[in-house]
Amino acid sequence: MAAIWGVITKDKSIDTQKIADMRDSMKEFVIDRLGEEHRDNSYFACGHQYFTEEAVKDVSPIWDMERKLLFVADCYLLNRNEIIEGLMDADTTTSEAYSAMGDALLAYHAYLCWGERFVERLKGSFAFAVYKMDEDELLLYTDHLAQRYLSYTYMTGEVCFSTLYQPMLAYMGKERIKLNREWITAAFTDCTADTLRIPRITVYEGIYHVEPGCYVKISVADGTAEKITYWNPLKRKRKFPGYKDEDYKKLFLTTFEQTLNSMLRARGETGISLSGGLDSSAVGDFAARKLAREGKKLYGYTSVPAKDFEFHNSRFVIENETDMVLEHQKMYPNIISKFIDVSDRNCFTNIEAYADIYREPVKPVLNMTALEEIRATAKRDGCSILLSGQNGNATISYGNILTYLYQKCLSGHLVAAYREAKSFCRFRGVSSKKLIKVFLEAVRDEKFTPLTYGEDCFIRAEDIKCYHLLARERKIKKSRGTGFLDSRKQRKGFCFMPQVFQHMGFFDTYGSLKYGVLPLDPTLSKDMIELCMVLPIDCYVRGGKERRAVRDYMRGYVPDRILDNHLGRGRQAADFDYRVNRDWEKIKDKLYTILEEPELKEYLDAEKLQKLLEEAKANGGAMGKDMVAKLAVISSLGCFLKMVKNNNFYHCC
Repeated sequence: MAAIWGVITKDKSIDTQKIADMRDSMKEFVIDRLGEEHRDNSYFACGHQYFTEEAVKDVSPIWDMERKLLFVADCYLLNRNEIIEGLMDADTTTSEAYSAMGDALLAYHAYLCWGERFVERLKGSFAFAVYKMDEDELLLYTDHLAQRYLSYTYMTGEVCFSTLYQPMLAYMGKERIKLNREWITAAFTDCTADTLRIPRITVYEGIYHVEPGCYVKISVADGTAEKITYWNPLKRKRKFPGYKDEDYKKLFLTTFEQTLNSMLRARGETGISLSGGLDSSAVGDFAARKLAREGKKLYGYTSVPAKDFEFHNSRFVIENETDMVLEHQKMYPNIISKFIDVSDRNCFTNIEAYADIYREPVKPVLNMTALEEIRATAKRDGCSILLSGQNGNATISYGNILTYLYQKCLSGHLVAAYREAKSFCRFRGVSSKKLIKVFLEAVRDEKFTPLTYGEDCFIRAEDIKCYHLLARERKIKKSRGTGFLDSRKQRKGFCFMPQVFQHMGFFDTYGSLKYGVLPLDPTLSKDMIELCMVLPIDCYVRGGKERRAVRDYMRGYVPDRILDNHLGRGRQAADFDYRVNRDWEKIKDKLYTILEEPELKEYLDAEKLQKLLEEAKANGGAMGKDMVAKLAVISSLGCFLKMVKNNNFYHCC
């Protein structure tokens, strides 16, 4: 993997000082080797990271003088053998020669062999830039799920692209940097961690990102860009004639295990963000099995609450997952469990630094402290790869009784709905009357209740109206559903969520470059998404079991105690409000300063913001989770706006 950046100009050479500024902007990141190619009107750079053995001698960027091509790659390929076999069918290069190549050089040969749509043959995390000099055309690619972020800006006679914002902002200069009000408005209409609500645009006007499963073709001379979709699983049809449940199980396990095994190419150790939940448990335990056969360890990192926090593990919520996580070690002794305690910090401790490193507001601020400490610890332990199962709810552990009943009723399979409802009631000890009531209430709330929007944050109502965000949200809900009462079409939309993938890819890309540890998630892969979105609902709910595919199909791989936990779910950063209240006297003045930042009132309702500030002053030290979350999310915007106001794009505000 790597960071890539570059510039192409028309009829003028590139300012060497600008090149130096772009290079210098990457000094704070973990780069093992810098590669550069500079021609009069083009400059491509690659900051290599040595996550695999092949990466040490990889070649990127590539200047192909004969073909007049300039190519640069950031990639971690999952199907190297498949690519090599395809290339050998096309030329006489030996398998040994291809196998010795790094992923970037192998990807370049794939481009030469299969042309512009070569990415259709690749699997993995990647971003590419290809400049065809004779045609004065730049191609920018990202992988099927945008796990590697790639941004770009263009105008007549000039194009700039970059994995991270830093090189691009350095090239553009302060006078050309303007904020995108539409992006900010959409991002802050609620206090969730999600930031990307609108395709293509970014927090900066005139800077865009390449979307999942797409590439962008830019004419440098004309300053025009065309988006081309090379993969959209929503349009793919796949049927399983004659399949029985045992066939689905075999296909599910084979696909999952092959996907996971293809990710385990670490040059160093392998780690995982591990909890007591179904998703990371499945990933971790399958990984531990394979690594054990190779005599290797798996480092498991689990966030735990502060030592003095009085946690509550109930039938419904698990605030400290230590006991559940230790079940993994009993089954797989090669798992080395490490419990991450950030008791000395709270979600405001590094909030200014987040704006500095990510160059946009960091809404996922509530659990960012633990996530960053996990990455830092993994790096110290020598890990090259950090696995997770963060997308599992949409793939391997999908499945809700309400979804099952809704889909069966829509398709006219009322007898099947009745039988499964009875099974669920027996299995969970729930009365039929209560289940019917919950189902009807869910139908009322999701299908017949008007959608409200933007009420739990403070974005101005006129901005929501100006950018038609309510209509956009209705469209998203109609196509994607919620994961609880989805039609078959909505289930597919819930499995393929481009903006959500882009959001995760953005933070994972920055995280890998900041800490030198590559995040990979087998539940977020092309093969798993293509399979999971078309499996029958019976694979996910059966015999009264919700999230049934992982529970039944992975029996024997994952500890029974975890598979048989049907109620309690782990709560991330369960003590975030406790730590803020505990530290209130130390942090309140800093927080007040952020909330009183004049630039916040440019985007937020000043009256509501003032009311929140007064409530914080009145209740500080005894605030609930909702208030702390609002304060943290809004403060992330305030810190970013302060950085921009001070034109401070190179040093922490």
